[in-house]
Amino acid sequence: MSRLAMSILFVIVSVLLFAGCAFFAYYTVRLLYVNLTAANISPHRQSGMYIGAVAFPIISLTFGCFSYRSAKAALTNARATRTDRRNSIE
Repeated sequence: MSRLAMSILFVIVSVLLFAGCAFFAYYTVRLLYVNLTAANISPHRQSGMYIGAVAFPIISLTFGCFSYRSAKAALTNARATRTDRRNSIE
């Protein structure tokens, strides 16, 4: 697979991972808002909310870190592709 194709693949993966990060970040904020404002939540839902309040930020941060690393790899491959083109012209 060429460097350009790898760079495009890394960009696609980065965008998809960022979408997952944004989704779980939104649900973390939504869950905290509902948990803090709703007064009459039944106990079986309350425990699930606490589990989500711990799990969703961890998942969001994980997706964010992988998205960042994928975007960084895409930029590295794009720079290497540009360097290869310059060297082949000279």
